[in-house]
Amino acid sequence: MAATGAFRERLFSAWVEIRENLGRSTLQALGVMLGVASVLGGFSISDSQRRRSDELYAKIGGFDKLNVQPSEAIKDGTQPSALQNANLGLRSDDASRGEKLDMKAVQGVSVQKLARARVRSPFADQDRQITGVAADYLAVNGYTLDKGRLFSSRDVETAAPVCVLGYEAVSVFFPTGEALNQVIRVGDIPVTVVGVLKEKVFRFRDSQGNMFAWRNKLVALPATLVAGRMEGDAYHRLDRVVFKIPDINVIEKFSESLSAVLKSSHRQQEDFRIDDIAKRVRKRRSQGDVYNLVFMLSGILSLVGGGMVNVNIQLATLKERVREVGVKMAIGASGREVFKEFMTEALLLTGLGGFVGFFIGVAFSKVITTVLEVPLYMDPKSFVWAFLLALVFGFLFAIYPAWKASRLSPMEALRYE
Repeated sequence: MAATGAFRERLFSAWVEIRENLGRSTLQALGVMLGVASVLGGFSISDSQRRRSDELYAKIGGFDKLNVQPSEAIKDGTQPSALQNANLGLRSDDASRGEKLDMKAVQGVSVQKLARARVRSPFADQDRQITGVAADYLAVNGYTLDKGRLFSSRDVETAAPVCVLGYEAVSVFFPTGEALNQVIRVGDIPVTVVGVLKEKVFRFRDSQGNMFAWRNKLVALPATLVAGRMEGDAYHRLDRVVFKIPDINVIEKFSESLSAVLKSSHRQQEDFRIDDIAKRVRKRRSQGDVYNLVFMLSGILSLVGGGMVNVNIQLATLKERVREVGVKMAIGASGREVFKEFMTEALLLTGLGGFVGFFIGVAFSKVITTVLEVPLYMDPKSFVWAFLLALVFGFLFAIYPAWKASRLSPMEALRYE
């Protein structure tokens, strides 16, 4: 209780000293304010950009995916070998083999076969890109059903003449909005619209157009229908296979196993490429960590500069308070108590400066993110880091003036003019 009372007295005394010398105290706290604002602002801008990027990846179905695409047989101008020419490329069998590698890890498999065809409805007639897909394609790629249903496994197995239309495709081919169960012709094949998708919208910045406008043009048919009936491909070659693997920790190992399986089925020819989206995201985040380090260093430099100013001001202040210190020592205050008093004042000033720095940092971050047209996101850890750095440097730079005050001789301090 005595210790608590002594601390309360030191805290009150420090507050009175700060309040009575407001101009000097403001100058002392200025470095802390700018340092905290710099760290908080830098972290927040970086976190806001990262958060926006994560939202983009979430919109396209997440970053926990492996993309497999066919690669060119000719590399560096060399002619393809007989084995390379004999390979059939990426096929639906490759998707099945990959899924069987680890049924627990793979949450979904998306296949894609692209083609061009004339699409006709009672309201429009256009040349369009057609996307042949399997049952998991729409879910894996972040599409949301608005009306009707998605493709079933049976639709894909039987090459059923059905289709699912994106938001823009519905507005073009069925301006009245009544697309469900209507028939359109894709090439020479009449297909029934069994599903309509919700509009996909994402703007990284408010002034930008919709980054997903092209995705709303989707005209999706079963991949077997596109490859088999439209293109006459008995081997069902594909343009892309995507494996969705929620556990990012197993993606790298799965990628190695998948590569080995594909090479085995492709006559040991690496005529495919595997793109680990999660790896790309981790690389981007590591680059973001570098920016965070730079922002932290700039804040530390501000705190160091402010700390040096604080030391000079505190040493100059000590000369004005020599008699005060002498009186306290003469009536029984120990050097240790004087040290604690000066440290309490310095840390209180640091805390107040850090608190004001929070507001400056939030305002600074808001202005910058508004200019960048990115929603502001502030991680609570940024506040913790900024405040801890301020306290550490406030403590370190207060030690010498407090120590010097505690070493004053009471007799010499009382005679000081």
